[in-house]
Amino acid sequence: MDALMDQLLHPSFMKDPPVKLDIPAKTLGLIYAILGGIAALFGLFAIFALFGLSAIASVVGVGGIFILVLIGSLVSEAGTVLAAWGGYRMYQGDHAGRRPVVLGLAISVIGGLVSSLGAYGSGLPGWIVSVAVTFVLYYLVIISRFPDEKVSS
Repeated sequence: MDALMDQLLHPSFMKDPPVKLDIPAKTLGLIYAILGGIAALFGLFAIFALFGLSAIASVVGVGGIFILVLIGSLVSEAGTVLAAWGGYRMYQGDHAGRRPVVLGLAISVIGGLVSSLGAYGSGLPGWIVSVAVTFVLYYLVIISRFPDEKVSS
């Protein structure tokens, strides 16, 4: 597991990224912490609403595979909270904060896939767009630099 995580944290493009941006890791961490906290709060509201909808759908006898949507939403919520926590650690200047951010992004992608499959596959186009956005967020985490890290030119 550590070898796979090291490949995610230190990809081949990290030393010489194709798009060279000078992004401070502390600022990016603050953005991830704030937006991740807000997303986690709204995600919690959505999970409560999903519980209510699944109860109504089971009484009526209609609906998708609500258990997959519910499990995927819970997994995605855990990933969002983990990414927000890692962003806060990055804001505090902790170099190890990248690890929970990357892990949280990966967990969120997996949770989104489970949720989209629970909607009888109708959520797959949205999931593909979500994966593209998540890759951009991942790329920004990887190329961001702390003040004590040298910038490769």
